[in-house]
Amino acid sequence: MTASEVVYVKPVILAVSCLLTVALWAQGVCPTTQKSSKLICQIPQIYGPGGLTLPNPFHAAHFLSEFESSFTPLNSAIGTQLTVLQIASPASGFTFVFDPALGIYTRSTESYGPLLTERAETIGRHRIFVAFTFQHFGFSTIDGIDLKHVPATFTHIDLNPDGSDRKPGDPPSPGNPTFEKDFITTSNRLDLKVNQYTLFATFGITNRIDASVSIPILDVSFKVTSDGTIVRNSQPGPFGFAHYWDPACVNSIPCQAASTQATFFSPSSATGIGDVVFRIKGTVWQRERFHLAVGTDIRTPTGDAENFLGSGTWGVKPFVAASYPGRISPHVNLGVLVNGDSVLAGDVATGTEKRLPTQFFFSGGADVGVTRKLTIAADLLGQRVFDADRAKVGPYTDITGQVHNDVSQITIFQDSFNILDFAIGAKVSPYRSLLISGNALIKLNDGGLRSTVVPLVGISYTF
Repeated sequence: MTASEVVYVKPVILAVSCLLTVALWAQGVCPTTQKSSKLICQIPQIYGPGGLTLPNPFHAAHFLSEFESSFTPLNSAIGTQLTVLQIASPASGFTFVFDPALGIYTRSTESYGPLLTERAETIGRHRIFVAFTFQHFGFSTIDGIDLKHVPATFTHIDLNPDGSDRKPGDPPSPGNPTFEKDFITTSNRLDLKVNQYTLFATFGITNRIDASVSIPILDVSFKVTSDGTIVRNSQPGPFGFAHYWDPACVNSIPCQAASTQATFFSPSSATGIGDVVFRIKGTVWQRERFHLAVGTDIRTPTGDAENFLGSGTWGVKPFVAASYPGRISPHVNLGVLVNGDSVLAGDVATGTEKRLPTQFFFSGGADVGVTRKLTIAADLLGQRVFDADRAKVGPYTDITGQVHNDVSQITIFQDSFNILDFAIGAKVSPYRSLLISGNALIKLNDGGLRSTVVPLVGISYTF
């Protein structure tokens, strides 16, 4: 009996192997017995609750892919991005200071400040600032890889020549049986969009200390489309081809021969509160033309991480803000974000958590009071993300070690990288302390999960 014949008469052994695989997956976030609506499960379950399976009753599929089994680079990038989605400055707008000569509070700056960065000035004792902003994130790339064309190639695992699963001590036999040389290429389209609605409130505790809170509400849509192609490098055995897509082809070798392509689609969405951020900021140095403030943001894990509504962990971000008040007001921000452990940075297959990367923030720019009613602002915003999981595309190497330069594969590596954006916007005051804002955040490099342009509109009022 040949090796190909043996493997087809051992469906029981292969079925047991599949059940063991399912049992391992059951320990993770995504169930293996039913489809989950969680956004974190869209890629692991794109081919079904149990992953990539094929309908041949005589041979269970034994294909592996980093892209499907770990989901680490995209999940980690999403989790990291959700901790740093740019939000409007909660104290930017009208600022006031008490004038002892006049005995009243007067406007202390000639401009309305930046939009996405922080200035050192505070809003004034017992002043209240409230705001609402809307931003749209249409993510287009991850580490420079087009999310509309993400390649993932599935390799057959190495079995024993008789088709049984290898055990410790069994010698490797890559390519024997010959159907092990088959592999599956996939081209994947990942449509990830986030609409972020944020409510802000700032209270001036004293003339030099502000307390703020930002409450984001997120509407997240995630659609995954995968076009799979079986690349055959083997001949049919007594029961036909080992690998095909269409279950109607079980008893027809010509049908199996033609069944090499299939498309899978998995959409899902979620809406809810994101991670609420609390801020305390105080001006520690104040001269006529130079102000320096220090502050701390505390991010709370109020958003549902498994539906990409939050980061899944606490975060603390101490920062320094310096500004030079005037009609043209330059400003600089520096800060460090330290995160806790989150499933988004871990392994969705096992449910294990891992620390989200630490990030260093830096930004600089200027806001210009064109008139008393109009301010324009521009900023260069940067982040250094340390020791993060990243994704890259390279040539595919099959089970025998042969390199296929014409076949692409996504792989995972760990590295630090920079995120660089340019922001430009304007604020106009049509009535008293009412402000209407507009801004565009434009990406300048490809690190991490990125949107080409992020628009922002907002409205605020200071009492």
